[in-house]
Amino acid sequence: MKTALLFAALLAAALAPASAAAAPPRGEAVLAAFGASLVEDADGLAAAGVRPDSPAAAAGLRPADRILRAAQAAARTRAEAAAALRAVGPESRESLVVRRGLAALPLIDAQSPQPLDFSRGARDLSAREWTLAQARGAQGSAQARDEVAEEAPLDWTLRADQALWVRFPAGLPSGLKKGAVVAAETAAALTTDGSLDFLAVPSKSPVWARVAEAADDGAVRSVRLLFFKMRPAGAGVYPILGAATALAGVEAPDLSRVSAGGTLVVAAPLPSSEGGKHRGPDLLLDEDARLRVRLLEPITIVEPPSWWRAGPGLWIKTVEADGRRRFEITHAIAGRAAEAAGLKPGDVLDAVAGRSTERLNFADALDALYGAPGSTVRVSVLREGKSVALDLQRGVRFEKGAATPLAPPFEAR
Repeated sequence: MKTALLFAALLAAALAPASAAAAPPRGEAVLAAFGASLVEDADGLAAAGVRPDSPAAAAGLRPADRILRAAQAAARTRAEAAAALRAVGPESRESLVVRRGLAALPLIDAQSPQPLDFSRGARDLSAREWTLAQARGAQGSAQARDEVAEEAPLDWTLRADQALWVRFPAGLPSGLKKGAVVAAETAAALTTDGSLDFLAVPSKSPVWARVAEAADDGAVRSVRLLFFKMRPAGAGVYPILGAATALAGVEAPDLSRVSAGGTLVVAAPLPSSEGGKHRGPDLLLDEDARLRVRLLEPITIVEPPSWWRAGPGLWIKTVEADGRRRFEITHAIAGRAAEAAGLKPGDVLDAVAGRSTERLNFADALDALYGAPGSTVRVSVLREGKSVALDLQRGVRFEKGAATPLAPPFEAR
């Protein structure tokens, strides 16, 4: 009897339909229909693979893309992505926002996994329907741009003890009083690190200082400046704390210096021969003088990916020869575009970004070398008395002849 009951139970189990636990979860089925293999890590959700001829491939999704939003909803896990895609109707188009390298990209061309049956084509649309379709397309593009704009900016921290070279475009006036605020700008760019790959502070970035102390005894004028605010070009305003440590570019270096405590000391000119009266200078420093400012506290720069500018892997200095200004290469970083093009320290550039070096100052030349990652800049180098033009790609690493985009500074930390 027991044998008969056991046989009946086994037969019933064999004939029973597969259990719900044996079927793939509904979310996994949605992702499979979409055609993307997604993996979760500490930074969120990334595409590990994309099936050809799938809705994901049609949208332009690529392996290594990081999924930020799916169907206008946040997607940091596979479950969130599946839920968002499952909510898309059969006549809708899926929208994705992904981060690819430095850029946050909207992908809005992915068809939903459900088959669509159209009885009319584009040629059958009336004028009103065509106008409505264009309006809806514009609305979808605007929504995608809004999603990108809502993504959190990415940050990078500039360490303390870094130095900025600043200049005063209108000169540093004499007669400054304690508490006065003066405006300056960076005289040279500052990169994120020694690789020279990305700019942390571009040239000509506004900087503000407050007069902490000022004195004038007739023979010597002194002023101590505390730099308290900076706006990296194209970015927001950041509080800083910096003090002067050195001076360069002055006509009479013996009459101007910066003390160990950060005080600028300038000797007054000799008395005028007209009546023996003292004639003070209008400026403590002219527009060509440069002040070295040491940062006393770190600065965290928080800007969107589109703000960060990359370079071709070289650094320059100004050289004057035969009455002409040129720029000599001082550094050519291994594995970057400059080295791949054959440039090396000591080479001399006579044009940057299509402009003669005689029309560029140091800050302008550096500014022209940096730009959007992946873009190119044309430089001309003197070779055997001739000018040779080279196109250098910014923000890439060259290895075995292949160019690979560099990781942005906020991912490399």
